[in-house]
Amino acid sequence: MADLAFLWHMHQPDYRHPDTGDFVLPWVLLHSIKDYSDMACHLERHPGVRCTVNFVPVLLEQIEDYCDQLATGRWRDPLLRIAAHPDPDSLSAEDRAWLLDMAFRCHAPTMLEPFAPYRRLRDLLACIRSLDANTLSYLAGSYYADLATWFLLAWTGEGLRRDRHAVPELMAKGGNFDLQDRQSLLAELGDVMLKLIPRYPLNA
Repeated sequence: MADLAFLWHMHQPDYRHPDTGDFVLPWVLLHSIKDYSDMACHLERHPGVRCTVNFVPVLLEQIEDYCDQLATGRWRDPLLRIAAHPDPDSLSAEDRAWLLDMAFRCHAPTMLEPFAPYRRLRDLLACIRSLDANTLSYLAGSYYADLATWFLLAWTGEGLRRDRHAVPELMAKGGNFDLQDRQSLLAELGDVMLKLIPRYPLNA
């Protein structure tokens, strides 16, 4: 009989700008609401499984940073700032460009193609870009609000889609996400982030 040890090593580099402390890339947030959350879900569903899970300190620091952002609304991540913006029509050009560059970075076969509203956002952008560089100015704030929301929704794990409320409700709604929709999603993600590490049992 062989002994088998399960070891999950959770690590991310520091995505915060060294001068400003602002997040340059949102990967800690996105992997937390998808992979790290789903891993906790698997362990909760199978309490007999014994494993070792290691979170490196810089990852824990960034998770704590996101917990603070989602609790206070003092945004240091452009994705959260855009999703929470009360008036998407007044988004800065910098935030719009950042989102258009980021918001389809996912594994398309499983995270984009299955969702028709998300595909439409991608196809609309491709169509506009094929016409003229200046046509991007015709994209309304509602496009960016829906795009930020779908980028977050696409990165949620199966546990959130099954056990939470805002995530499946907004996926079913599909689009035209108003401020209340986006606030409910951010509140739910804030709860997920706050409870993430305590879901992993500690054994001395």
